[in-house]
Amino acid sequence: MKYSLEKLLIHGKKERYRLERFVEEICDFHNITNEYFGNIQLATSEAAEVLFSLGSNTVSDCLNVSFEKSFKGLIFKINLVGNCNDFIVDEDLLDREIRRHQLGREIYIIKSLTDEFEINANGTGIHLIFYVSSINFEKSLQRIQFLKSFWEKEKNVMHEN
Repeated sequence: MKYSLEKLLIHGKKERYRLERFVEEICDFHNITNEYFGNIQLATSEAAEVLFSLGSNTVSDCLNVSFEKSFKGLIFKINLVGNCNDFIVDEDLLDREIRRHQLGREIYIIKSLTDEFEINANGTGIHLIFYVSSINFEKSLQRIQFLKSFWEKEKNVMHEN
């Protein structure tokens, strides 16, 4: 079961703060813990940076960000809309290698922080998937540990009397 919760349009790099606020509101709504929130925030920021660097960096470039909650978890779809060029034609070899190295670093960060991610064939969209089912599992393990420690204390107190 999927349902689309929100969509956002970001015009240029100067409006990345709107993406950060968007992610924060979604994580607050779904009670995502701080550890997961940090991963989601950094991965979405890096994905936006990758897509803006692939665009032509004009005013007409913008990002279309959408969010879905599915049985897999939280899905953020970030797509570049506007004048998209895979690479700027008048770049020299050094500039092209620097860009490739920077993109490789950002893709590595995204891959490390997400559970799954997909890049469109034409390179104008990135889908980030974060599994949230383990959050509840973590909480249950934590509660079990608290209960065990409580009963151990009770058992020790009863034996002392």
